[in-house]
Amino acid sequence: MESFDKIDYNQDIIAQIKNNFDVQEAIVRNLTFGSNIPVILVQFKSLENLEKHWKELNSLVTAEYLIKLDNDFSKWNSYIFFVTEDVPKPLKYEIENNKFSTRKIVIEMETPLINDDVINNIISEHIVNDDIQFEVESIDVGEFFKNDLVGNIFDDFIKDNPKKADDNTLIELLTKIETGLDNEN
Repeated sequence: MESFDKIDYNQDIIAQIKNNFDVQEAIVRNLTFGSNIPVILVQFKSLENLEKHWKELNSLVTAEYLIKLDNDFSKWNSYIFFVTEDVPKPLKYEIENNKFSTRKIVIEMETPLINDDVINNIISEHIVNDDIQFEVESIDVGEFFKNDLVGNIFDDFIKDNPKKADDNTLIELLTKIETGLDNEN
């Protein structure tokens, strides 16, 4: 993924993460997607360490790294991916639904190993969404013909109520249209 680069000033935060937490791996990259999106991948050495220290790690990243970014888009669109083996659902829910600072996603892998392929797959699935495949079928519905009765009711209503657009006014308009159509049939 050519728009996903290591960034020069990330070594300091990687060193801080590795010095403060028992991690197997810590990677900080920058994704250029609309603007710069900081992406941090962390693999704790144990599930217990993840459970005990994910909040502290998030706070460290926020205080020592994200606060130094010069653009609000990057600050508000930053990700921490916790790469690990199976995680209990309550812990995964707590991590991923924590609203402080970054978007946190738990990536469960049978054999957690962070490499370029894994990184690209994570980015593709969770940020860029270019792994989504769908087919759109176009159905010809024919030509649209204006219903003169509905058009006239609408035009008269606008003349009588030029500045009203509240719910009651719209309900009144729909009622007039329904009544007009019922009377037409």
